Amino acid sequence: MNNTKLIACRTLEDEINAIKPQNIDCEFLEYALHNTPDVLKNKLTDAIIQDKDHDTLLLGYGLCSNSTAGLKSDRHTIVIPKVHDCISLLLGSRTKYHQEFDRFPATYYLSKGWIKQKGDPLSSYKRYCEKYGEENAKYVMDVEYANYQRVAYIHTLGNDADDVEYSKEVAKFLKVEFVEIEGSLRIFEKLLNAEWDKEFIINRPGMIISASSFV
Repeated sequence: MNNTKLIACRTLEDEINAIKPQNIDCEFLEYALHNTPDVLKNKLTDAIIQDKDHDTLLLGYGLCSNSTAGLKSDRHTIVIPKVHDCISLLLGSRTKYHQEFDRFPATYYLSKGWIKQKGDPLSSYKRYCEKYGEENAKYVMDVEYANYQRVAYIHTLGNDADDVEYSKEVAKFLKVEFVEIEGSLRIFEKLLNAEWDKEFIINRPGMIISASSFV
């Protein structure tokens, strides 16, 4: 029996599987849950409660709109990166995220996983067209994405030329600049290899994950 299990967002599945040690089990939750933090919190709570086979649970999430704040387990040690969302995970550090945010705060980030899960504005537009009609869909998109400055594709794995081209289409659709940013699997590697330093929150059984711990 493996003593450690990772519970992560499905948008990170390719990156995690590329470096995952064989002695760690994985469960990936649907990407769309990030749109409803309370629902995500409930799904994570259920996953924690239902697990009876592991001593340590690694969370492939950040604070994620407070969806992980308040989580606890009476039997597991829970380890989670000290970041606010998956963008910092994909970029490899909070520092790099803040550097990008300071320069271009209104950036829409894309990655291989986000595109694979159709979690991008162009895919949303197509869904809105089917549901509300083209005119209403355009109005919703104009309101929702009016303030974005650019689309940034984060490179984390190879063989992503098609994803880059698609990201360019998204930027063209939003009428904003397109850039490419080199990402990093550094935080994932540290999480999976138990290199838990100040970049991680380690909660022993009975401890509650606090939002203040992510500061």
